[in-house]
Amino acid sequence: MMGNDTDRSRIRWAGLAGREQGRTGGGRPAVVLLHGLTFTRRMWYPVLDALPAEIHAIGFDLPGHGGSDPPAGPGLAAAVSALHEAILAARIEAPVVVGHSIGGPIAALYGAVHSVSGVVSIEAPMRFEPFAEQMRTFAPMLAGEGFERAWAFCRESMRMDLLTDAERGFLDERASAELVTTYQADILDGPLESIVVRRDEGLARLRAAATPFVSLYASEVDPRERAFLAERLPHAEIAVWPVGHHFPHLSDPARFARLLERVSGGAASRRTRSTTARRPQASSRARRRAGSRRPGG
Repeated sequence: MMGNDTDRSRIRWAGLAGREQGRTGGGRPAVVLLHGLTFTRRMWYPVLDALPAEIHAIGFDLPGHGGSDPPAGPGLAAAVSALHEAILAARIEAPVVVGHSIGGPIAALYGAVHSVSGVVSIEAPMRFEPFAEQMRTFAPMLAGEGFERAWAFCRESMRMDLLTDAERGFLDERASAELVTTYQADILDGPLESIVVRRDEGLARLRAAATPFVSLYASEVDPRERAFLAERLPHAEIAVWPVGHHFPHLSDPARFARLLERVSGGAASRRTRSTTARRPQASSRARRRAGSRRPGG
């Protein structure tokens, strides 16, 4: 069994469990929060608590995590499909989709095929080829008896030791060979070239739609990653919060909530301007007739 959750207060949308905050109909796009691989929605609780009430937000458990149903299939496309069903069930339109680690590419893939008001990616380089090559060297261990040793190497790179005890308390990590290989199937099993093509096509759609995109890193960004984003998503905002570990949103949830407020508020302003621009304007002759009409006439 991939998922296990003892939080009885959870709500479910389609096959995904989650925690909801804020009120609907506040005039701003909703915010959807996606955790990283092997974790749960609990990593978003401090951020959810820091968001203002006028922002409707849901932190979902991804398929196979927490209280959600198992994945319908290997790879990230199955997670995107499950997420879309949950967003539809929650009656959310064009959310700001936020993803941590593997949630980052899921958020970007979602934004490339469904209507969104923005994408925020945390600790998830879009230039993933070096990571993919590294994961492929671990493939035999991840799928076999060496899983614990291989995953310990990945886990060490997250530097969870730099988090406070309180911050670590929001990280419910449940790693298994089945879960990791299911989510990394695109990288572990498929031709890397085809994954790169799908990535580039998705980024091209985000660029063509001018979808607001924020990429947040916890350490200095590799110049090759900066150049990659500048070429594929020249409008993307790159932010660096040098906390030294994999979870910058946990180190300063209030600051991260303000970032989401800004992205959501900007999307709401653009939506208002777009609606105003499309509203039909009365002709000058009609306005003169209306102005000269007498009461009761």
